[in-house]
Order: sequence, then structure tokens, then C-alpha cells
Amino acid sequence: MLLQLDASLRERIFGVRFGCATISGILVRSHDEQVWQQMQSLGQQMAADYKLEQLSEQPQIAAVRGMQRAFGFDPTRYRPSSEALLRRVLKGQALPQINSAVDINNLCSLEFLLPMCMYDLQHVSGCATVRIAAAGTAYPGIGRQVFQVEQKVIIADDNGVMGTTVSDSEHTKVTTETTQILVVMYAPAESDLTTIERHASLVAQRMIECHGGQVSDLAVLTV
Repeated sequence: MLLQLDASLRERIFGVRFGCATISGILVRSHDEQVWQQMQSLGQQMAADYKLEQLSEQPQIAAVRGMQRAFGFDPTRYRPSSEALLRRVLKGQALPQINSAVDINNLCSLEFLLPMCMYDLQHVSGCATVRIAAAGTAYPGIGRQVFQVEQKVIIADDNGVMGTTVSDSEHTKVTTETTQILVVMYAPAESDLTTIERHASLVAQRMIECHGGQVSDLAVLTV
């Protein structure tokens, strides 16, 4: 399954790219020590390379914040998931350890400094579509309060919101019961296409190396 892009997006986020990969036949574990060690090593590297008070000066951070604003979110209140991970590292806080698939997703998001999301396709109804949320739209984020997302850019299926650049939804979250996933990477309009294609391929490679399975779809979609 690949994302569908609603035509109305061109008026709001023209040029934004979505790196997508569908992976089937995976075996998700509660913990993978090798992945976790990679997370810790990357966190140490990022802590040495970045300063909390200078994040706004980093071009990649600034570009993602700009995309976040175009999506309808205040990036100082609703941090893109990639920046939220980086800020945890720079504050000396522990990175979250969820399960092997989510940990790889977070590893890649932190490494690329791009928001990423991941969905259990067994719980996706109909098409997964990027669109602008209608009036009154809300959803329960994973482990969070309900998000009000009226007029914000979301990913949704026939049952409602699957996620945003801030948080995925409870109803399509990836668990150790998941066997088929859709991974989505959000990239600002100024992102280099070849780089995003390479990132998407690396995410799929890491998922398969850790969990087995096979890729059925791999693409970068541009609004």
C-alpha cells in the first residue's frame, strides 16, 4: 500500500515529499539489543554535534519547522517527532524504547532529522490518504491526550486519523503482533529527491534485516 495524496494539498504544502515503504511478513520483537545499542550510539553522537540553544540555526531543523507550520502546527508547541527525539537527547533524557520496529523508526528519524511514522496495515481500513482534516477532527495519539487537528495536514484511513508529524494514532500503532507495516517519512519541499529516496531505502533495509519480510512498495511521493 502506498499513500494517496489529496489534490487540495497543493495549495498548502506544494513540493513536500513523502518517502513510503510497505513491508510484509515481519516479526516484531519487544526488544532488539543491537538496534538499541545503535540508538544509544547515535544519541551520543548527536549530543556532541548539536546544542539545544542553537537548534533554530540548523538548516534541517529550520526546514522541518517550516513544514510543520505549513501543516498547521505551531512547532514550538507541537514539536515534529524528529526534533522531539533530538531535544530529549540534548536534555540528557532517555530515548524511548518501545519495540524493535518502533525503535528502528525512531533511530532513522533521529539520524535523518525528519519526522517519521509507521502504521500497522492490519488495522488500516481503505486507503491511507494525506489530506487536510475537516472541522472537528480529533484523534488519540499514542500514549498522549486527544489531539485537535481541524484544518491540519493528517494521514487518515476510512476510520479516521492515523497520525501526524507529531504523533501516530492508537488505532493503527505498531505492536509485537504486527506483521505488515507502512512506513512514511515527511520531508520539506527543499529536500533533495535522491537523498529522500536513499533514506526510504535504508529504512526498509533496516526493517527487513531486523524483522525479515519483504518490501512490496517503495517510493517517494511529491505533492
